[in-house]
Parts: sequence; C-alpha cells; structure tokens
Amino acid sequence: MLKEISGLSMGYNDKYLLAVQDESGILFVIDQVTGSVKREIPFGKLGDYEGVEIVGKDVYILKNTGTLTRINDVDSSEQTTESFNTFLNKENDVEGLGYDAANNRLLLACKGKAGESQALQNRKAIYAFDLNKKILEPAPILSIGQTEVQKYLAAHANDERVEKLVEFFANPNAFEFSPSTVAVHPQNGNLYLLSAVGNIFMVINFQGEVVYMEKLKGKVHQQPEGICFDSKGGMFISNEAGDELPGMIYYFKPIGME
Repeated sequence: MLKEISGLSMGYNDKYLLAVQDESGILFVIDQVTGSVKREIPFGKLGDYEGVEIVGKDVYILKNTGTLTRINDVDSSEQTTESFNTFLNKENDVEGLGYDAANNRLLLACKGKAGESQALQNRKAIYAFDLNKKILEPAPILSIGQTEVQKYLAAHANDERVEKLVEFFANPNAFEFSPSTVAVHPQNGNLYLLSAVGNIFMVINFQGEVVYMEKLKGKVHQQPEGICFDSKGGMFISNEAGDELPGMIYYFKPIGME
C-alpha cells in the first residue's frame, strides 16, 4: 500500500501517474482515474526517495542526497538503470524533482541548505541538471527567500487569503518554507512548489518572483509532498498518510475548463 507518496509525475500518455515512496526502491504506476496500482517496478535498494519525473520513455528518480537514478525505457520488459551523483548532499535535503522541457533539464529543489555562499543563507534554492551533459549546474538557477515573499504579501495585503501566510512568514530572520516538490506548468511555464512545513502552496516564475501563494487546509492536505500536471494543465497533488487520513491524491481541473 502506498502510504508515503514522496514524489509524483504524470506518465507521458496522461493515463497513468508515476509515484515513489519513502524508503522503497519501487516505482509505482497508478491509474489516474481509479487510483489503483497497475504495476510495480523495482529499481534500487532501500533509500530516501523523494522525487520522480519522466522524460520521454526514461524515468528519473531523486534521493534526498541529490543522487539521480534513471530507469531506461520504462515500458520495456527488462529495464536497466543508471545513477548520477551530484555535489548536493543530505545537508541540502533535496526533495523536489521537476522537468523543464523548454530547456531540457531537470529541476532539483532543496528543502535544506541552499548553498555555501552568504547570499544563499536563509533562502531555498533550485538547481538544474543538464540532460544533454548529464551534469548538475554549479550554481542554482534561482533562489527564494523572505524578500520575494514579503513583496508578494505587501502587494496582496487586502486579500483575506494571505492573513495566515503573514503569520507563517512573520520571522524576518528565518525562512521556514521548505519545498518538498517542484513542477513546471505545461501552459504558463511557472514553477509550482509545495511545502509540507506550513502547508504552503507557492507559484513562482523563472525570475524568482512569487506569482501566487496559499495556505492549504490541513484537514484536506495532511502532508502535501508531490505535484504534477497533465497535458491540459490539470493538477495532481499527493499527500502522505496521516493519523486520520490515508495517502491521498487530489485532482484539480485547469482553471477555466469544465
């Protein structure tokens, strides 16, 4: 049973979801309509697996240490795997994995330490893995912190929706937002992030500007850990099991579509 869906991706045919679970080296193929597990594909030893993303017919899986595992041609009867080590580690606590198709790269979001430079202190960073060179770029493509969040909150000060966000981000000397997932929207090109800490849903652009923020209801999203989109822009959010709710995946229709 899937209790801790730590990473979520949409299959290339929009029919199935792909998921990984903490501490389990298995790729789960899920019917996105019924929620039933259609296939289990073992790919590695036990480990802290936090993200999954499909690129063509290959599937990439992320460990919190920054290591990527590629399952080559996931539809074949006999898969082969290949691992790629990066300079990120447990201190960075890499939990988010997304695919930036426009630039043919994977995006790795750090829940922990953003980097070594002073400019990255009290911030969260997103790094890029070049799929052509098969290397992680040395500097993050963007980072986010209190400056960008407070700018957004000030611009929406009259919106009741931000009241709880103001409370969460009240400490100017800390940045508690901890991205557990990242996904690129197929239409608007923005980055969608979730933080189980605080149940924060955040949308940013590639300039690092906050486009939208919302505090999710804990009774519905007990621990949001995964996010992905279908080709029409419909959004899936996965939640790990809690004391009162099992592991759940919610679907949100594209805005403006019936």
